[in-house]
Amino acid sequence: MRSLATFDGRRGEIAIIENRETGARSYFEDGVFQSEATPDGISLFAYVHLMARLLWPANNVLLLGCAAGSLATMLRLQGKRVTLVDDNPLSFDIARRFFGLPSEVVCIVEDFRDYLARERACFDAIGIDIGAPGMRFDEQFDPHVCRRTRSRLSTEGQIVMNIIASHDIDLNPDRILAMLAADDLNGWIYDRPGKINRNAILAAVPWNWPYLGPRLDRDNLHIERVEWRCRRERRRPGTQSLPHIVR
Repeated sequence: MRSLATFDGRRGEIAIIENRETGARSYFEDGVFQSEATPDGISLFAYVHLMARLLWPANNVLLLGCAAGSLATMLRLQGKRVTLVDDNPLSFDIARRFFGLPSEVVCIVEDFRDYLARERACFDAIGIDIGAPGMRFDEQFDPHVCRRTRSRLSTEGQIVMNIIASHDIDLNPDRILAMLAADDLNGWIYDRPGKINRNAILAAVPWNWPYLGPRLDRDNLHIERVEWRCRRERRRPGTQSLPHIVR
């Protein structure tokens, strides 16, 4: 391993570390492992690939949260129009310099809540991957913020969000998804039951079932292999875990 750079970030030191053997680069913020990707920006996190597959139907995507910018890079490489919002301009500089963020990605320096409040454009899809150290999802995504997020969707639009599930009875994923889906979208959760502090992916979609695009990982990459179980959000009558597994 070797250190490529360190920066004084708004939430602590940001360190970019490279694996000498594989070339993979890692992004640490205040000591927290935030991202890992190839130098050209292809994520090595399974949840990012799952989000990219869920966002496949969209042409015009709003992304909230940058870090290494891998999701934005992967969607742009699919030919999508991507707008990326983060309150830390340093994140955009790092994503371009070390993780290949394309120049065509529109980068906006603003708190995502302020952006949602002032923006009037609508998007085919909204991807949310905000996970700063010490972040409280229940505080950041209250009913007001969730309504504003929904207001930026075009007709037949969808929302895909990464959230940390602390344990199997953590209520935050279902509560937030219920607010994002409301009464006109269908809520689904991709999860890995039994694991502590795991990534869970919320999908609020206009279809009866989330549409998964093709696998996007490359044969020559060692991407972590994760089995995702999909279920409806728990507020729905008769909700139960579904048998299919996404790999």
